[in-house]
Amino acid sequence: MASGTWHQRVAGRFGTGKFRGRKALLSLTTGGPAAAYLADGFNGDLDAILKPIQRGMLEFTGFSLLAPKVIYGPVRADDAQRAAWLESWALRLGSIESESSIDVGRY
Repeated sequence: MASGTWHQRVAGRFGTGKFRGRKALLSLTTGGPAAAYLADGFNGDLDAILKPIQRGMLEFTGFSLLAPKVIYGPVRADDAQRAAWLESWALRLGSIESESSIDVGRY
């Protein structure tokens, strides 16, 4: 059996897993506006909602995290707004290799 407490053994895995040296990001849309995903918003803090995925799955297996790409309420957007989002996403992807990782933080 490994030495140390369970917590020490598990905590030591973050950033050292199989995918160490690789970057990951989440790309998602929401059903509501950005204000609904603030800490005091109707749906709750989006950072807190994403943390189990970013920290508990991706960082745990070694990935470094990039800032998520979030499109708020696309169903209510017009074609011009959708085109702007797509252009912005294409620009980001064009330089994604040089992006710095974010600090997701601990639980």
